[in-house]
Amino acid sequence: MTTSEGPFLLDSNILIYAADSYSPFYAQCKALIDRGLKGDELLCVCPQVLLEFFAVVTNPKRVTHPLPPEEAMEEVRKYLQARNILKIYPGEDIVEKIAELSRRHSVSGPRIFDLKLVATMLSNGVRRLYTYNEEHFKDFEEIEVVVP
Repeated sequence: MTTSEGPFLLDSNILIYAADSYSPFYAQCKALIDRGLKGDELLCVCPQVLLEFFAVVTNPKRVTHPLPPEEAMEEVRKYLQARNILKIYPGEDIVEKIAELSRRHSVSGPRIFDLKLVATMLSNGVRRLYTYNEEHFKDFEEIEVVVP
């Protein structure tokens, strides 16, 4: 499915690359987020994305230059306090939405977390996702996946 309206959810890898000046995707991701912070592009985040960001950037097994937890949490707060970046949350019906999507897409194992992200998007009317993990979301025709 492709749409051309509404906000984009930022996947955690976008935030991770934007926080890592050594990443080959740093400039693209930083510019994208800066456009969102200025209100030039409609972007949103959700708790799952922010927690994934924190978990990765503070883990020396996942990144070459990990951030101290305080610095990573400051980045999380930056997104939470940003006036021009929308915050979306899983609704009370999230488990039912996940079950419905799971039946449709035969998801099992850790992919349930990708499904939770899609369910959170859909229950908030968000249909577009910026990510470098295109492969994780290719089967979800309910959303449009865009690599920045």
